[in-house]
Amino acid sequence: MNGPELTPAPRIAVIGGTPATLRKVRAAGFEIVWVYGPQELDPTGLAHVAEAYLTDYREPAAVAELLATVHRSRPLVRVVSIIEDGLEPAAAATTRLGLPGNGLDLVQVLQDKLAFRTLLAERGVDAVAARIGHTAEDIRAFVAEHGPTVIKPRYGSGSLGVRFVEDLAAVDEAGTWAAGFGLHSFLMEQFLSGTEISVETFSYAGRHVVLAFTAKEKLASFVEVGHAQPAPLEDATARRVEDLVFAMLDTVGLADGPAHTEVILTAQGPRLVESHSRRGGDRITDLVKEVYGIDIDALAFLWYAGRTDPVRPGEPSCGASIRFLTAEPGVVASVEGLDAVLADPAVVDASVSVAPGDTVVPIAWSYDRCGLVLARGRDGRDAAERASALAARIAIRTAPAETGPPARTLATIAARPDRLVGAAPDPGPDPGPDPGPGVGPGASPDPGPGAGPGAAE
Repeated sequence: MNGPELTPAPRIAVIGGTPATLRKVRAAGFEIVWVYGPQELDPTGLAHVAEAYLTDYREPAAVAELLATVHRSRPLVRVVSIIEDGLEPAAAATTRLGLPGNGLDLVQVLQDKLAFRTLLAERGVDAVAARIGHTAEDIRAFVAEHGPTVIKPRYGSGSLGVRFVEDLAAVDEAGTWAAGFGLHSFLMEQFLSGTEISVETFSYAGRHVVLAFTAKEKLASFVEVGHAQPAPLEDATARRVEDLVFAMLDTVGLADGPAHTEVILTAQGPRLVESHSRRGGDRITDLVKEVYGIDIDALAFLWYAGRTDPVRPGEPSCGASIRFLTAEPGVVASVEGLDAVLADPAVVDASVSVAPGDTVVPIAWSYDRCGLVLARGRDGRDAAERASALAARIAIRTAPAETGPPARTLATIAARPDRLVGAAPDPGPDPGPDPGPGVGPGASPDPGPGAGPGAAE
């Protein structure tokens, strides 16, 4: 006598990601079709997947065609990616196959900074002056009309190619820099003055929830060197930020899954910078897990599998902060202090990504940082102070290079074999396997639409 027929596991295509991510996908009950780049492949991930396709997954049309063939053989229920490079290919396949999830129109609006600004202005959500420029004269005309200005690539992230133009006197220098850097077409935006935060959200069938507000610290180059949670926001400010971000998510049509949105708290109120249809990089997910007990990736796959109800964060259990390491440009002579920092009870993780003989370059984007310290504290401020003090105990000493650093342009950065310009770096390693299908001890069931965002001051 035959036993009961087993129901096959739903099949999901995952573009990019790490073995730790794949374990979370499997824990949610999926059979995995993995699409990955041959040069980036971690072979240990193959143990977690039913099928693997090694290809340049940054070609959306090709990925959509590949997965259409896979889908015809054995249907997929979703196509997802949690990395910036994989978002558009996943969206192209989602649209091509008519599957639930973020479609191509949504992802392209979020990745195209001009389209994002234009749509929000047309819908009356947040009007920030922006247009495309090519020359110093274009910058001059924009600054004359709108005052202090930021120029940056129309596509891309990681703070690559971002420049502040304070006034008309700074235009010629900015134009010369843009031409030398290879930024021959750029977005000019009205500069928003104020404190920057990011808003980590999760959307459940169109109902949005704030998981965390993240405080940030940036260099003059706009590269981020610190994050802390919970950000110290007054309740009224938190509500205004929440309202703005939710209106933006409704406008672009993001209904399911995580989003990471950058906001400036100006004197006139919160204003949007940009948003992404993924969780935040820079180990922000680790902060959310430390402070609120929620693993955003695990939550996403459980939600896609229909195995969890909507979840909201409870009260923060602690503060947490990450501080990125920097060093003087040159050749690394020595690295000291890491072991002592790792032994500190406040430290969750610390690492250095350079070693003696490596070259440290001037920081132009997130991948130029030299390591990190992630620490706990009583609250976000205390954690940020601890992380900063601990980072200062790690000494990365450099000596001048025999020759000056080569000129760095968009083209030379794009020549890296594992990264294309436009990729949003997530410089930290994956936080590791999820302990199980739950989303963490600090999470509480969603109490309903009237509840607040859950982030404390």
